[in-house]
Amino acid sequence: MNKTQEANRLRVRRYRSKNQRIDYVPAPDVLEMIVHHLKAELDNCKAGVIDVLIRSGHEAMSGNAEKDKVQNAN
Repeated sequence: MNKTQEANRLRVRRYRSKNQRIDYVPAPDVLEMIVHHLKAELDNCKAGVIDVLIRSGHEAMSGNAEKDKVQNAN
């Protein structure tokens, strides 16, 4: 194992020691989306792309939910 591989292995070990791992197998159409954004350099790894997509979806859904609450209140 070269120095770069060893450094990567240690970085991954530190990350996993602090972050919960989720066993996830995306649906084929979702995997296409992940690969698309990976190629577009949204992030440099699949986990990073999934994080960005989930955050974006959450913001969109939360924003829409807040708009619906305001509209229904009026």
